Amino acid sequence: MRANFPSPMYALLRLGKLLSVALVFAGTAGVFFAQTAEMRRRAAFWIAGPGYALAWIAGLSLAGFRGISLLSTFVLLGFGFSLFSLQVVLFVAGRPERGSWQSAALAFVPLVATVALMVFRPA
Repeated sequence: MRANFPSPMYALLRLGKLLSVALVFAGTAGVFFAQTAEMRRRAAFWIAGPGYALAWIAGLSLAGFRGISLLSTFVLLGFGFSLFSLQVVLFVAGRPERGSWQSAALAFVPLVATVALMVFRPA
């Protein structure tokens, strides 16, 4: 009996998705822990922003590869949560005084929820 291994493209997409999610978390953390406003903007625009774009591209590609509908509940919720989190990151990057713990919670809680949706994929 031969084992059913995923194709190399599927494995690369999963790796790309994992790395892009790591970029999103790193950029989001950078926005809240940066020492200067310039560092905050760099974290948002050069780390978190591209991380979101790559995560969405990899996620859409994985959904297409596996034949998952883009109108699935977990896909739509994931898009909504991640888009909300991105807006919070960009909002906080605009002004240093916006970086409160409430803003951090508004950025990180939806990210964690998005990752949970990606992992558990509820129906």
